[in-house]
Amino acid sequence: MRRDNNPKSRLISYGADTSGMIVENAPECIRKRAYELFEMRGRQPGHELRDWLQAEREIGSRFGILKI
Repeated sequence: MRRDNNPKSRLISYGADTSGMIVENAPECIRKRAYELFEMRGRQPGHELRDWLQAEREIGSRFGILKI
């Protein structure tokens, strides 16, 4: 079990997801997904937190990560 003190990645991770991807890659996946959401919206500023939280939900679900 690992706890990251970065406020954008307050996650407890366990093992790997069903695809075999190591869960420690989750913060990087969240960052990339949040940026994808930003681009999908036409790069309009002002929705950073919403994009980040949506990315956390999506990636957290994929990896089976518990938010703390």
